[in-house]
Amino acid sequence: MQGWIIAFLAVFTFVSSNVIFRKVENEVSPAYINSVRTLIGIITFWIVAAISGVLILIFQFPLMLWIWLILSFIFGQVIGDTAYFTAQKELGVTQTVAIALTFPLFTYILAIIFLDEIFSYIIIIAFTFISIGVIFINYGVKKAKNIPDNLEHRKMKENIENDHKKKSWRAIAFAFLASLGWAIGLVIIDYAVNQITIITEIQEMSSVLANVVRFPFAFLILLGFVKHTDGKITVRKSKRAWGWLILGSIIGTSLGAYFYTEATRTAGATIMALFATAAPLIAIPMDYIFNKERINWRSMIGVILIIIGIAFIIFMKP
Repeated sequence: MQGWIIAFLAVFTFVSSNVIFRKVENEVSPAYINSVRTLIGIITFWIVAAISGVLILIFQFPLMLWIWLILSFIFGQVIGDTAYFTAQKELGVTQTVAIALTFPLFTYILAIIFLDEIFSYIIIIAFTFISIGVIFINYGVKKAKNIPDNLEHRKMKENIENDHKKKSWRAIAFAFLASLGWAIGLVIIDYAVNQITIITEIQEMSSVLANVVRFPFAFLILLGFVKHTDGKITVRKSKRAWGWLILGSIIGTSLGAYFYTEATRTAGATIMALFATAAPLIAIPMDYIFNKERINWRSMIGVILIIIGIAFIIFMKP
């Protein structure tokens, strides 16, 4: 399968699963969502690796490769995804995706710092578009959600609106943290998966082996997050919640994590980033259909400006 097709599938499964998780975010915490999807990932990739007869190959990996694989998941999934779900709870799918998918920009910055890539004025133009886009998105978030129109005291209404604005900026900060985590994770994955291919001399299954190593360590870390945020670890959730959690995990992790690592290996980080920028365009209709979430014209302008900014990085950087 061509790399660009896999990259599209990676983005599609990512957006689809996040739209599904939106349905249970009032019942379970972001860390809980992330831990469940990681557990489903462990089960999936270990079964696939065992059936394919390649599971034993992970013991050929040098210690440093294990470390890189673990770090890729810590930055990409533990930090990146948890920050994303935290932001999504306040901003919604479309606006969070638009901000979080600035990760190609951070990837470029990291390449300049660590890979001696040449700096270009294009990055300044991209920063300008993205910054203005974030401002539009923030002001496009519906003010004071769930505030009755018949509030008699203006002061009370103003306090609620100010509190909502603070939460919006906090959510935007988490969305950028997700972006930075994904950028670091993507750079590490690109290196690590290609090292697996060299060591094992296999192609498609190298992505599966990478996830076999990455997921168990991430799950242990995420359990600590759940304990910290929820106070206790429990499986006592409604059947509805578990249904959406399992469905979203299969789509976004069992399928999505494979497509993501495989697209990075076959198409490269640039193509993966290119298709990722289209995620808001997929998220807008899906989020409206499944969650009835509307997006106003300010937020739409913000999404477009961010996409333009990222396009400058992808198409015009030297």
